[in-house]
Amino acid sequence: MQRLETLPLVLDHQTFFQSPSDIIPRNIPASAFLDGGEISLIYGPLHAGKTSFLKQIAGLFQGVKIYINFEDSRFKELEPEGFQEIEEIAVEVCRKRSESEEEPDEKPDGKPDEKSDGKPDEKSGKEGPAYYFLDEILNVPGWESWVDRLQRDGARVFITSSFANPMSQEVFSRFADRIKVLKLLPFSFKEYLTMRELRVPKPDRLTPSRCDEMLCLFLHYFENGGFPDVIKNGDSRLSRQYFEETLQKGIIARQNIQDPEGLKRLAVFLISNMASEYSLDTLKKASRIDSEDTVRSYLDYLEEAFLLYRVPMFNHISQISENGEEKEVPCKVYAGDTGFFKTVYPNYPDSLGLRFENLVFLELLRQGKQVSYFRGRRECDFLISEKDSQTVTAAVQVSVYFGSPAVREREVLGLMAAMEEYGLNEGLILTMDDEGAMEIEGRDGEKRKIIINSVWKWMLE
Repeated sequence: MQRLETLPLVLDHQTFFQSPSDIIPRNIPASAFLDGGEISLIYGPLHAGKTSFLKQIAGLFQGVKIYINFEDSRFKELEPEGFQEIEEIAVEVCRKRSESEEEPDEKPDGKPDEKSDGKPDEKSGKEGPAYYFLDEILNVPGWESWVDRLQRDGARVFITSSFANPMSQEVFSRFADRIKVLKLLPFSFKEYLTMRELRVPKPDRLTPSRCDEMLCLFLHYFENGGFPDVIKNGDSRLSRQYFEETLQKGIIARQNIQDPEGLKRLAVFLISNMASEYSLDTLKKASRIDSEDTVRSYLDYLEEAFLLYRVPMFNHISQISENGEEKEVPCKVYAGDTGFFKTVYPNYPDSLGLRFENLVFLELLRQGKQVSYFRGRRECDFLISEKDSQTVTAAVQVSVYFGSPAVREREVLGLMAAMEEYGLNEGLILTMDDEGAMEIEGRDGEKRKIIINSVWKWMLE
């Protein structure tokens, strides 16, 4: 790619990045990126708002800001030396633009200030450090050396990726302590309200009429999911497009999938049956894929592209099969967004309870929780444990409607079993609109407290 071909691309990208747009502040403090000189990696699903978040971060800085979207097909023939060209052009263009926007400082006698040592003026921000905002650069061969050099030379570098495991262990080790990582998921309920230009209320200060309003808004969010443009445009069909795009661009083309229809059947089956546990035999039948290894690989790809998540049973003791092989660790599978359910397979019979559980899982994920589930004689939907630890800190049960005596007994007994197993004194049951508290005496004679809360209030805390 010649310099004359690169120039208009860089200009186009700067125009896009600096154009005014309605940026919805995420529930993630962008100010956390102000300190330190690490490379910042922001990763998450396609269309979750990573570029808008880059704009939010860019607004915190003064200096030369360079934005490049390497998803642009015009960069597909970029050679390693092209990075240097991009750098030279972008810095030159941005500095010229910055100079044209600034009037020369004048003394009272009308003459320009003679002080000009070429050094950055930290107070005014003129000629400050360069900031690079690089969308999907990890797809371009040779990016590591360029980003490495930029960071070592004092530039601040922000990169994005639409994959859960964007870097090999070797590359990640290369940057070691010089990288800061953030997962960005589709909008939370709070962010949904902000996008709708509504005030996020304190859950304990709501009037009955305001509660009714919040419940209606929550149900709309629950049905359509959290993708920003789905919310903004009120068009749930976009989530179907995102599903197809992620399959095609994020998996089929990237992994050179030989059986794209089998992959799609597997994805549709799992999303249509979210929050459930499946055997490999079931998945082979549903996808019509004969090979267990292929099914395992496709599951990895679907999870890497954020279309689904696998959650393991906590503290599962491995079992050895008759042929001497270790059996699969039981897992539940959750969809990457609740809006996928009615758009990916709209005619599939609805299972409100499983979708509800999926919603809670995604919120726990946004909160950075390490999640598993409990199953003994009874079952508890979620156990929360400390990162990379076997210490359980909380147990959560999910029940859409909690009014039926049979449902209450089942959910309470399942939660109590998990609490007793892991020595917890308090548990949480999330419902659609029920609230309260109870004390239950366990089999060990100890009384344990159970909090019952509506899920939408819990999501507003």
